[in-house]
Amino acid sequence: MSNQTSLIAQSPALNSLSQRQKAAIIVRLLVGGGTSIDSLDLDADAIWKITNTMTGLGVIDQDVVNAVTAEFIITMEKMGMVFEKDLDGSLSLLSDQMDPKVLGQVKDRQHGSAEETAWREISRTDSDRLALLIERENPRIGAIILSKLSAAKSAEIVGQIDGEAARAILGCITKISEVDTEVVNQIGIALAASLTENSDDGAFKDSAEERIGAILNVSQSAFRDQMLENFEKDDPAAAESIRKLMFTFEDIPTRIVGRDISKILRGVEDSTLVAALSGAAETMPEVKEFIMSNISSRLAEQIEENIKDNGPVKPRDADAAMTQMVIALKELEKSGDIKLIEIEEEEEE
Repeated sequence: MSNQTSLIAQSPALNSLSQRQKAAIIVRLLVGGGTSIDSLDLDADAIWKITNTMTGLGVIDQDVVNAVTAEFIITMEKMGMVFEKDLDGSLSLLSDQMDPKVLGQVKDRQHGSAEETAWREISRTDSDRLALLIERENPRIGAIILSKLSAAKSAEIVGQIDGEAARAILGCITKISEVDTEVVNQIGIALAASLTENSDDGAFKDSAEERIGAILNVSQSAFRDQMLENFEKDDPAAAESIRKLMFTFEDIPTRIVGRDISKILRGVEDSTLVAALSGAAETMPEVKEFIMSNISSRLAEQIEENIKDNGPVKPRDADAAMTQMVIALKELEKSGDIKLIEIEEEEEE
């Protein structure tokens, strides 16, 4: 182990890599050595994140590769026992020692409760089908469904719903924070149930403003601006809270530390970055300047060349690219790889 420790100590650059980047390097080494990607037991989400990270890593110094490998070996050597991460794997170890009837009963409970299954199926349903369903429902039920889905999925859905209906649904999100969890479960099963607000325990972890802000973060800018304008008219206090909780492409210079820009760009496809910065050059030049000033001059020149070669970008495409960058950025914040600069509260006079 001393040899591995020595390799780690000799590579200060190791600390600049995120856990996801280290994982990408290990996976690249394993696959390059003949290991099947299927044998690594990675789900689609993990594969997407790792391959996306690989795209942005570029050339890695051999000393860094050696240090990452040494760190991985040390971690593996410290593991005294590794358990299966799913029920199927665990049951395969115990099946020979279990009564077939008991084994069948355990497997019957594998997929969780009916409400968990219902929401899992809802989350897998195409956004356009959910949009048609939600638009026909009572706005409060639509608000509950959106609140139980990811922000990105919810943004896709509200973008396909009539403007007035979308406004009504988002407006209801502020009114369902105390909905009984059991009611939410029944809506998940039937997608048609009466709402009650008698419980002291809310069904949602985040506040209504946080849920609305998360949805608007990854919505098209025109829709986002329209919804915020509507909230300003109907509920100025809620609008102010939502704005404070939101993060948009325009917030990058004031909420992102310059040294984190390179981490963000590694998780963004080149075509997305070029489209976003091409659009920003026209609408948010200060954001483009901030990003370009915090990367190497060589990379900045390459991006400028690509922008010039690609020509003008349609506003809608640029907006979509900016949204993808925000999504990548928020994933890094969620994983702890970057930290946003907190907004200081204004003192009341």
